[in-house]
Amino acid sequence: MKIALVEPCLESKKNVIRDVIYGCWCGGKRIGGATVPPFELLTLATILKKEGHDVVFVDAQAEQLELDEVSRRITGSQLIICSTSVMTVNSDASYLRQLKAQHPGLMAAVYGSHPTFQPEATLDKGIDFALQREPEYVVRDLAAALSCGDMAAARATRGVVSRGDDGVIIKNQRYPYIENLDEVPALDVTLLPDVLYFNPIVRNLPYITVSSSHGCPAKCNYCTAPFFHGTKTRFQSANKVLDDIGSYLSQGIKEIYYRDETFTADRQRVIDICNGIVERGYKFTWICNARVDTVDKKMLALMKKAGCHLIKFGAESGNQDVLDAIKKGITLEQTRDAFAACNEVGIDTHAHMMIGSPGETYKSMEDSLDLVLNIKPTTVTFGICTPYPGTPLFRDVMRKDPTIGDGAANAAMDRLHLEGEFNHHYCSVDTGDLRKTLKRFYRRFYLRPSYLLRMISRIRNFNMLRNTVLGGLNVFVFSTQESQG
Repeated sequence: MKIALVEPCLESKKNVIRDVIYGCWCGGKRIGGATVPPFELLTLATILKKEGHDVVFVDAQAEQLELDEVSRRITGSQLIICSTSVMTVNSDASYLRQLKAQHPGLMAAVYGSHPTFQPEATLDKGIDFALQREPEYVVRDLAAALSCGDMAAARATRGVVSRGDDGVIIKNQRYPYIENLDEVPALDVTLLPDVLYFNPIVRNLPYITVSSSHGCPAKCNYCTAPFFHGTKTRFQSANKVLDDIGSYLSQGIKEIYYRDETFTADRQRVIDICNGIVERGYKFTWICNARVDTVDKKMLALMKKAGCHLIKFGAESGNQDVLDAIKKGITLEQTRDAFAACNEVGIDTHAHMMIGSPGETYKSMEDSLDLVLNIKPTTVTFGICTPYPGTPLFRDVMRKDPTIGDGAANAAMDRLHLEGEFNHHYCSVDTGDLRKTLKRFYRRFYLRPSYLLRMISRIRNFNMLRNTVLGGLNVFVFSTQESQG
């Protein structure tokens, strides 16, 4: 069976960070113009290829392809698969409807946060199959049924929501969470297009994004991750991670960006991976995400020795009352300690910060700016807290204001993290002031002479020079102009 796996090209943004499956995507100059290889879509393509299907992989966003070119490439496909979330579901659905119109009989399946938390609304947009939660085996089973021409079996596939011939919703039991992640194959990097994925935080190219675990131990009320993957974190074994690293390095990859929600959630596994990297003599650089309450100086020093050069932390706020209101489960002291430890061992840091969160005030926003100026992250992003379907925050807003609907209009990529239409329901900051504050914080952090001198002094090679110049220009334009970014 010929199956097309397509990353749609979003007209509103030249670049979109849409690799993580549960949504929370970003785009534009606010994130330095970064682009990423779509590891989850590539995972599905790898699985389907191993199952014997004729796979067509198209990253239209990375290649900036017109719809007609995508249509040409997928000719003969019976099924098209793409990821989607509340941020892009309206544009993705329109994109798929146009492709379906050009290829009669083509069926569309989407996976991600919106089909998981809003399956009926997803189908209403012209989609044939909404896949819920982890799609690896759902896609495998759906494709197997369709390749046999068994539509009844396809509609009965676990994890699939669809409509019968009579239009009635068919909602099956969700597929169980994948317990043995070692079964998930290493990415088939050869399927990626021959393009340069640029990312200002990546030191060495080419790079890929991967995930070695599913789940998040936290229960932040604004984030879909724990409600998508579950709060029990399931890990690939250290040996599996090491074997996959060897596979990627043999294919020319020079840096790996681990997109695990909390790569450091299992301390012993991190130690085993780092020791294995050193023992096997792997030479590459890597990035990961961590919580500030899961790192210590000894482990960080080992991570640095094994090639880790950057850790991204969700610091979120510089005010403890706000952290408690969003159920972040961390303290400001832990944040300060984690960033200080990284600075001591020589690992760069990125701080994710939000404004307009539950309980936010004008003073607490200034506390957040004070925090990042104090902990000195290498880079920082500020975003306006947005209610996502599937989260307690979204449910609270829905009870107060049903006009939020399925959330897709409010969280669309052309305004995501830049506007705060529903924030007045849970914070006391005027909606119009949120965007002004966001821009001001970017200018205050990035346009300091001391920061600019520090970034220039760090440049060691051409890659770092290019990243500093291109990423810096994108952020400068975003922070000084009225464009959405």
